[in-house]
Amino acid sequence: MRVHWLAIAATLLLVACGSTPTQVFDLSTRVPDTPAVVVPPRNGPLIWVDKPSIAGYADRTQMVTRGPGSRISIHEFEVWSDPPGELIQRVVVDELAQRFGADRVMTTPAAHYAMPGWRVVIDVIRFDVDERGDAVLDARWTLLAGPSDRLAVSRREWIEVPSGDAADPAKRVTALREAVVRLASRIGDAVAAPVGRR
Repeated sequence: MRVHWLAIAATLLLVACGSTPTQVFDLSTRVPDTPAVVVPPRNGPLIWVDKPSIAGYADRTQMVTRGPGSRISIHEFEVWSDPPGELIQRVVVDELAQRFGADRVMTTPAAHYAMPGWRVVIDVIRFDVDERGDAVLDARWTLLAGPSDRLAVSRREWIEVPSGDAADPAKRVTALREAVVRLASRIGDAVAAPVGRR
């Protein structure tokens, strides 16, 4: 009987050693080797970015892809480092901060110690890579102005970025990040536009 249990333990050990390793990804870029340039504080309104709401199928730890007939595949061993909403929020904040100043852009704080000039609200309807290898971001975003949250701009964006290889999770992540960067650029254009300041 003891030999039997030893055989089972050895088999389980071999299975564990041969299992697929989990790969963890986020949407941040690699930290540059060059020293950061100190940018003086800029004048301008505060910009707060709310944590985006994410469609239920994509609001999970595991990465998802979309196959023919809108079939969703969940990749158990390719996972996000944090909830997708938080990752998208960070990218949008980082991109807007590069444009308007790191002292002007932040995630919406729990305690509203100050009044922002702008608040960004994002509703992500789709966030995946399709069978052709295209990263797809379908999102509705709203720009609210001033302390009264006056509606300034509301748009829906459909953004596609080729990944080059739908089977490579690293390439999928790179394409998904680029889609979020493009979304942030369009939001930034609305913030900067004269019509947005009326």
